[in-house]
Amino acid sequence: MNSKKQIGGAAMILVLGVAGAASAVEYTGTLTAGRLPRASVMDRCSELTMDPPVARLAASASELKLPFDRYTTIDEYGREITFYLSTALFKPGGEINPAGAPADTASNNAGPTPIAVFLQGSGGGSLFGELPDGRRYGGLQNILLTLADGRFRVLCVEKPGVAFLSQATPPGSAEGCTDEFKREHTPERWTAAIVAATRAARALPGIDTSTLLIAGHSEGGDMAAHVGAAMPEATHIAILSAGGPTQLFDMAELARREQTPGENAADREARVDGVYETWARIMQDPDSIEKSEWGHPNRRWSTFMKASPVQSALKCNAKFFLAYGTLDTSVPVESCDVLRAQLTAAGKDVTVDRRIGEDHGYSKEGQDPRAGFTQVFTKLVEWWGPNGHGVNARSGN
Repeated sequence: MNSKKQIGGAAMILVLGVAGAASAVEYTGTLTAGRLPRASVMDRCSELTMDPPVARLAASASELKLPFDRYTTIDEYGREITFYLSTALFKPGGEINPAGAPADTASNNAGPTPIAVFLQGSGGGSLFGELPDGRRYGGLQNILLTLADGRFRVLCVEKPGVAFLSQATPPGSAEGCTDEFKREHTPERWTAAIVAATRAARALPGIDTSTLLIAGHSEGGDMAAHVGAAMPEATHIAILSAGGPTQLFDMAELARREQTPGENAADREARVDGVYETWARIMQDPDSIEKSEWGHPNRRWSTFMKASPVQSALKCNAKFFLAYGTLDTSVPVESCDVLRAQLTAAGKDVTVDRRIGEDHGYSKEGQDPRAGFTQVFTKLVEWWGPNGHGVNARSGN
């Protein structure tokens, strides 16, 4: 049985529902910009008592060879959180800023721009990777960035315990990852890291705080709901190929699916029983990072399988955008339909892109996996309306 957390979350070379298909967006533009002062260790320590969290520049885009600056901040647990914010006025394949013009001030021609937070899927891989020839690339956040055109900036957060450019094998799993990552990666602690990074970034000069998009794919979509519940300032939430009652429900529904034509119901129910037997085994040692199932430690499953994206989403006052494929084999379409029904029944503002015949990565057989994401992200940006003109798409589709 496929685990949605093994398939859905690779952050670099992304295997998303199509066997062997890879999606990577490489940056080739020129980077020229002024920067904020770097932080000292004492500066970082002092942030523990500051509200909101303070962003400290750790590396410039030109140093990273990426269209993102690296920042750090301190979260409520006292951890140093690393996040990346796309440079102002980024143009794919072109120059980010005129020579000498500061990227992190409101003095650029575009004026203040809002932030789109993008949350990656499962696993302990970095947001960015490096090819053998030294070129660097990013995951889905880079595809979203190609649509920004100066209208918004993209923020992404490195999971605590994940080193820059490191990769999980297989992608989307925790296998071979650090013990720190395995300890830290729970919904509660991951939410705290994302909230701290987002609030620190929104306090930077040149940021429009009148609107805030929280978007995520796969595990990141579940997290978008949890983060939205923790951030009343979030105005728009996009849950992509994710959502539903719990991940335990997801796993049981996937197990129940017919795997061979004419498969009898007893075999399917036996697989469902196997899911609940595995859950019982996890809960015998729920905090263990040494014991694992489905490519992740018990600690990850015992926390994520209890956290309900539906319940978190219902606590949000934001507008919602849901996108999911009907042939998703990583997150059952039934889970996404439950999320849609619950939000609609609660009177939430919901826009839905239910994609017939597409998989977890919005692809059909033989299709470039980036194409589906580009289509969905285009609809998402149009719906958000980051220019301050509100939602452009109809609600309740």
